[in-house]
Amino acid sequence: MTLHSDHALRIVIAAAETYNGAVAEMPLEERGPPAPARITLTAKAAGATWSHDGAQLLELLVVRGQLRVNGADLGALSYVRLKPGASTSFQTTDGCVLYMNERVPTEPEKNSFALRGEELAWRQGMVPGLTVTSLHQGLTKHTALVRWAPATHFNPHTHVGGEEILVLEGVFRDEHGSYPPGTWIRSPHLSNHRPFTGPEGATILVKVGHLDVPENAA
Repeated sequence: MTLHSDHALRIVIAAAETYNGAVAEMPLEERGPPAPARITLTAKAAGATWSHDGAQLLELLVVRGQLRVNGADLGALSYVRLKPGASTSFQTTDGCVLYMNERVPTEPEKNSFALRGEELAWRQGMVPGLTVTSLHQGLTKHTALVRWAPATHFNPHTHVGGEEILVLEGVFRDEHGSYPPGTWIRSPHLSNHRPFTGPEGATILVKVGHLDVPENAA
């Protein structure tokens, strides 16, 4: 099965029902062999238990609620990265909403780790009103959380290697539209935009530099 597997296309998915826990799962992207991948926004009910077999890299963000990973409790904005071969058990007592990205890694994965949301180190971003915390830095790829204060405007920019955004809080905006919590936006290689926030501000998960680049791309 494939879903939104063409990285040359811009995709916007409104997944508010899953973000609010009303729908169990919203598939965002699925790709089959030779490089299988699956991205979902998933709502887990109270008392749920499940496991990850370690066959692929697993990247996970706790969007809402609390998750127990191998006995450790992780709250909202916690980030988990499990390299292939790392089998893991999960549990949620009161329920949670998770961004889950399973795939074959394209860069070496040195180790598995978890970052607690309440312990993240935030730094000043590139423009006033932005604060950023890095979750993972690869050779060409970067995953981060970004907080936007109300009425913050970012510089127009081009996405080399593409960009993926999940809106966690507030309303994220650009010249193409407005994106409330639970919106997933994937923008292809060399796309560009001018993002900003209104009175609500926003918090987003953002991944850059990780999408397929066409062989004939400039």
